[in-house]
Amino acid sequence: MLSTAGGIVMTGLLDGTLVALDDQTLDELWRINMGAGFNVPPMTYAVNGKQYIAIASGLCCVRPSGQISNSLARVNATPELRLQSNATVLYVFGL
Repeated sequence: MLSTAGGIVMTGLLDGTLVALDDQTLDELWRINMGAGFNVPPMTYAVNGKQYIAIASGLCCVRPSGQISNSLARVNATPELRLQSNATVLYVFGL
C-alpha cells in the first residue's frame, strides 16, 4: 500500500485491480482493473511540482532458485484468475 500526503491510500491487487481509498474513512475513491496482477506496491514521485503514482504489473513467474513465486502460485490456485494476463507494464497516474 501507498499513502500520500494528499489523503489517498492506493494498492494493487493480484486480480489486476488498482484501488484508491480515502485515508481517513477508507471509502473507495476509484477502482480500475488493468488486466494483469500486481505483485509490488505503488510508488510516488514528483516532477516540476506535479505528483505521480506509478505501479508495475506482472507476476514474476520463476525465481532464480527455480521456485514459482508465491503470487503466481496463488493466481494459479484461484480458478477465476488462471486465465489472467501476466503482462509486465508500468502504469503512471498524475494527481
